[in-house]
Amino acid sequence: MNNKNREIFEIISNYGSFAKPFLNFMILKTKHDGWNHLFKSLEYSWKNKRKKALEEIERGLKHNNTKTLKYLLLAKELYYSAYLRDYENSKKIYLFLKEKFSDIPKKSRKLVSSVLINVENILNLDEKTRLWGKEYEMDPATEVFIDLGRGRKRIKEKEYSEAWKYFERSLILSKNIPHRIGIVSSLNNWSWYLKEFDLENAIKLSNELMYYMGYYFENNEKHFGLFDTFFEINKGKIESLYLYAPIINYYWERLPEKGKRNSKESYDSMFNILGKFIISEKSTYENTEELRDYLKNYITNVSETSKKVNVSRKSLSSIINGKVLEIKGDTLKKILLGLNIVPDINSPEAIINEYGKIYLEKTFKESIEELEKMNFEERKKIFINTYIACVYKPKIDIIQIKNLNFTDDFSVKWFIIEMIKGNEFINARKKLVNYFFSKMKKNSYNNFISIYLNLNKKEKEMIDIYIRNYSRYDIKWNVRIELPGFLKSFVEKYSLKKMPATLAYWYYEKGSDRRKLINILNKF
Repeated sequence: MNNKNREIFEIISNYGSFAKPFLNFMILKTKHDGWNHLFKSLEYSWKNKRKKALEEIERGLKHNNTKTLKYLLLAKELYYSAYLRDYENSKKIYLFLKEKFSDIPKKSRKLVSSVLINVENILNLDEKTRLWGKEYEMDPATEVFIDLGRGRKRIKEKEYSEAWKYFERSLILSKNIPHRIGIVSSLNNWSWYLKEFDLENAIKLSNELMYYMGYYFENNEKHFGLFDTFFEINKGKIESLYLYAPIINYYWERLPEKGKRNSKESYDSMFNILGKFIISEKSTYENTEELRDYLKNYITNVSETSKKVNVSRKSLSSIINGKVLEIKGDTLKKILLGLNIVPDINSPEAIINEYGKIYLEKTFKESIEELEKMNFEERKKIFINTYIACVYKPKIDIIQIKNLNFTDDFSVKWFIIEMIKGNEFINARKKLVNYFFSKMKKNSYNNFISIYLNLNKKEKEMIDIYIRNYSRYDIKWNVRIELPGFLKSFVEKYSLKKMPATLAYWYYEKGSDRRKLINILNKF
């Protein structure tokens, strides 16, 4: 079992929090020994509870450990001590591990050397002590974050071309692992610093960032700063703001109200702007001074404008002179269309909302035209993939997709747009869903969908996550975890692979959540 423990620890070290299912499994399955404390320390570390992580390591070191485990525990003690800025203890352990490096078993040497190299960067140790010899190896994850650190350092030194090279290298390394935090961190840093020099490429990188957020993460409120990066880079792209505002709002609502970091309060200025791009059904607006001043910039001649926009001269004069207290949305639409006005982030909310309706109707119509070209089976497949992928589930059913007869509901229209056009975030999640069903026989697929559509909202949300995680975890692993017996019939019935089906189950940290999942899967 010790070899398997070490192999799984190595996977967790290489893949970071993406390997969460392995960690959940090991915390429950390892006996109360040094390994159990080591795995528990990682759980605390991922929750940013480094003091508790260090306490677990100290407990682990009290056990009668193998030589391999002893050095792994010491390496983690060094890392947590350095992170907590306990320089005295960090230096002591660092020098001990460096002195004893030749005695460290080969099975743990690579992981220990990665910590040593990482700590040198954290503590800014003397250049002469750096461990860049052939004797020392870095795990890929350490290399990723060292390259990121170098890239940021080059930015400070204004060596921008060198910085881009390091960011690109860290991105390539991250994708090869794959290390999801490394991927999004590389894209986030690169796009953020590049925006002042090459906005077009920064936008492309930010779109890729959104793709990987959708592909790899469920709880995106924990990484909300990445949405802020996307917004800052794309705030001149109005269509992108309309497409992403509802999704960003979904995670915004899950943030705590107060806090210096990752709270509604900390992103208040960003969302005050982005919130205007969430289209509402409001049809009448207060004729504010801000709105009048905005319109006056475009209406220089009332008579000429009246002819262009098909609004009476009297009505236009009353609006821009403030003689009417309210202005209808339809009137604003006529003005926007007649004068070819495209708003920006500083436009009044009424303008942004009405232009959004124009964009919504146009894109919805285009999406319907695409659906009309498909047969029902094609529509059904895209409908299911999008329904499982989307963050807001509208009131829509298969019959509406078959007949292409929809209610005049904004949420339904947005869903149809996501079916056909989508955005990088939603399309990544659709890709995951499509992969889950790709090997399924037609009868099995139809049976699965029939049961799925009859689940309640919470059950659907849970099976949605399971489906997406199955696809995320279907990569080549160097170790196997046995398929739980209660998953066997489900896996066989739907022609699924054992390892990703198992990892998608162990994704859940709480036993109560795993039991809920089992109850849902038993319905299939």
